Amino acid sequence: MTDFKKLAEIALARATTKKLLNESIVYPEGVTERMHPKLEQELAMRKHSLGNHPAFPDEDEYTFEQKILGKRFDEVQKRYKRAFDVDKIDSKKVTGDMMTLVYEAMSLESKHKKELEELAVKMIREEYDMGDDVVEIIAELTPEIILKGAQRNPKPMSVEGIEFDRHDDYVNANEEVYKRRFLNAMTQGAAKKCNHMFHMVDEDLVNMDPRLPNKYHKMMSAADYMYYVVPNIDEGKNSVTGGMVEVEYPSKKNPKAKIHAQAMVFPVLVHEIVKGVMELLSANGLPKDKKLSEYVTNKADFVAAEPWDMRIGPAIWERFTDAIDSDDFNLKHHVYSELAALPAKEFHAQMKEIMAGTKEGKKIIKNIIESVKQEIQQEEYHTALDELGIGEEDGEYDTDVEDFL
Repeated sequence: MTDFKKLAEIALARATTKKLLNESIVYPEGVTERMHPKLEQELAMRKHSLGNHPAFPDEDEYTFEQKILGKRFDEVQKRYKRAFDVDKIDSKKVTGDMMTLVYEAMSLESKHKKELEELAVKMIREEYDMGDDVVEIIAELTPEIILKGAQRNPKPMSVEGIEFDRHDDYVNANEEVYKRRFLNAMTQGAAKKCNHMFHMVDEDLVNMDPRLPNKYHKMMSAADYMYYVVPNIDEGKNSVTGGMVEVEYPSKKNPKAKIHAQAMVFPVLVHEIVKGVMELLSANGLPKDKKLSEYVTNKADFVAAEPWDMRIGPAIWERFTDAIDSDDFNLKHHVYSELAALPAKEFHAQMKEIMAGTKEGKKIIKNIIESVKQEIQQEEYHTALDELGIGEEDGEYDTDVEDFL
């Protein structure tokens, strides 16, 4: 005879175990620090900026976010311990320490503002291969942030005056909202990964003031860690990030795009410029229809999402860049732009493969890179012809020209 009571007890035990597992993130072995319990709970219940996103791979007892956040948190807490030379982190001290470091860094930077502003622009132009003939970048170190940035609502907003022809159109519009949310998180992720780029210009910084690299290391390590131990951080008031960026897209009147970034300290200035660059690269991801584009941005671009974008975004960005071969890493922004231009459902399907780290995901990236390389080759080819004053309509080229090209 079947012991139904026994089976019920086993089923209950399994359900309870699964529930308990979903109340925490997957911390790597040996990690003693923990995220704030409220954040762990929000993550487990998927009450975060990306929710139950269609681009997230299917998982087992743990969600995709719980797994990738474990690795990201480990990276952040290790960096903090190295920066402050401690074995254990006192979370109550982190906020105070960081703000003290911000003011100390501002004091050290005061004699080198112009040099640091120019260095920030130079670094990002090189990182993204972006000439000043395409994008104008204005970078300002300032104690008072006056830029407003893009108009963003505190929470997702409804759009008046938009009427869908069919229910499928409404569904597709919300797919676009999910896509925009994912791109926003990737933007924050790329920027977060770049705000430690100051290590690449240590020599320049030491020449200005030998104390700057260490000060930045501590300050940004503390800023990163805060996002995982302070549950109601920032909410868009810039008390932590201390920066803002405004982006102007090219127009008939002004064919150059414009990025205007302001920040209180150098690493955050780099962060804000990267956000501006990523916003330009994301522009072709919005629907062409003006009303639909407005619907998407009103639903996807809201201030309350930013803290979770800061937490999850770097882990997503790392998954994306891990799929790119090191030899092709300099083309990452081209790959991102190509993916952003995909229709929403196709974007989600391809990004799910990339996030899962599958062979198909790597194949998707490889195919995009091959296509990008061909486009770059063709551009260089036509540029060389233009420089020689030769058009394709001139017919066959002589041997010297072919050798030169």
